[in-house]
Amino acid sequence: VERLTEEVLVLREKVAIAESQQQEATGNRRQQLLLMLEGLVAERNRLNEALQAERQLYGSLVKFHAHPDSAARDHTLQVELEGVQELRGQLEEALGRSLECLSRLETQGAIGGGEQERVRALPQHAF
Repeated sequence: VERLTEEVLVLREKVAIAESQQQEATGNRRQQLLLMLEGLVAERNRLNEALQAERQLYGSLVKFHAHPDSAARDHTLQVELEGVQELRGQLEEALGRSLECLSRLETQGAIGGGEQERVRALPQHAF
């Protein structure tokens, strides 16, 4: 009986250690996911700011383009407008990829972590 009691105590200790390690691993994984999510949120905010600046620049260029003074100025403005449009497309693609990655990470956090901790509410994108 004493031997069995000792074996039960040893097994309980091993189970407690295993559970502790599993909880620690889960906590570390959750922390990693949260850090990644926060990084993506920060990237998204930077992209939104860049998109907003692009929209303001584009609006200014369109107004300026509506009242051209010379043919050379008209051509220069057209080239700039095309460059801005290309930049906007690139920013929108990068923002889309970030949103997809964020969604995948949130899904992984919900599936892999049991309870999911939410990152602060995300603002809507600028476009």
